[in-house]
Amino acid sequence: MASQRIRPEEGRRMSACRPGALHTAFNMLALSWIIISELLLSAHCLKDLKIFVPEAVIMGNAATLSCQYDLEQAALYAVRWYFGQEEFYRFVPREAKPTFVFAVAGINVDLTNSDATSVTLKGVTRELSGTYQCEVSEDAPLFHTEIRSAHMQVIELPKGDPVLQVDKKVIGINDNFKAVCTVGPSYPPANITWTVNGREIHKTPLQRITLDAFDGSNTYSSLEMFPNSQALQSFFATNYQHSVKVQCGVSILHVFHKNVEVRIGLNRAPATTISPNLLGLEGSKRYANGDPDNSALTGASQRCCICCEALGAISLAIFTLTVAQL
Repeated sequence: MASQRIRPEEGRRMSACRPGALHTAFNMLALSWIIISELLLSAHCLKDLKIFVPEAVIMGNAATLSCQYDLEQAALYAVRWYFGQEEFYRFVPREAKPTFVFAVAGINVDLTNSDATSVTLKGVTRELSGTYQCEVSEDAPLFHTEIRSAHMQVIELPKGDPVLQVDKKVIGINDNFKAVCTVGPSYPPANITWTVNGREIHKTPLQRITLDAFDGSNTYSSLEMFPNSQALQSFFATNYQHSVKVQCGVSILHVFHKNVEVRIGLNRAPATTISPNLLGLEGSKRYANGDPDNSALTGASQRCCICCEALGAISLAIFTLTVAQL
């Protein structure tokens, strides 16, 4: 059978059709991708992932960490919890035993109070202060995964109550005043604020406030007020006030608050002045010539000596007459 030869005109027509066919195929592929993307975007999937971790927990107490999310009717594949970079809890609903606990130093999971949205830690220690992460993954076909993190602080409370000491129980208008507040060791160190009659005292040149705080040791704060300080002046501004309440407030984050106070009396009597006559300062005016011994106390001594000599002469005369009669 003889082969058919393609005429040059037909070859040119076939070559001209090939670019149009490629263009059409590209358009169909692009349209298919757009349709698939729209279907994926409109499908139900994981969203609104939020993590809730206590900002501060007292050492020895339990801590519940939760992870809230919306799957929009999609299936859940797994929820994982991490301390730092170490996974310590996993929930996989498709497994026969959905909960898994992994050994991480210091972490003790309470399985009876842990599920797909929360995990509870028992007897937390200071070493568990740090960053926690919740990772949620939806099931096939997308396996969409999101992760959130939050920080938790484990605090150690002081074992005793704060102690407030003052240097005076009663103060006058010209007196200095000092108070010291002491708090036992805590983690983190306690914060101390000062109030007088409910009004917070701020640091100024005439109202000195110090704070010494170190991990593992007592925390000290002192308040020192000088006569011309605003606080002391306000104490004596009214006549009906006879005492003031000095208070130190102790707090550790938002978990621990403790106040200790003492009442200080106000002495409104004017400052005592001593008359110069009582000190003998006027005596120096009675003597002339700038004699350095002409002080009031020296003049009085000289007069006493003269009296003593006269008394001795009289006593000697009486004694002589008595002997002569005998």
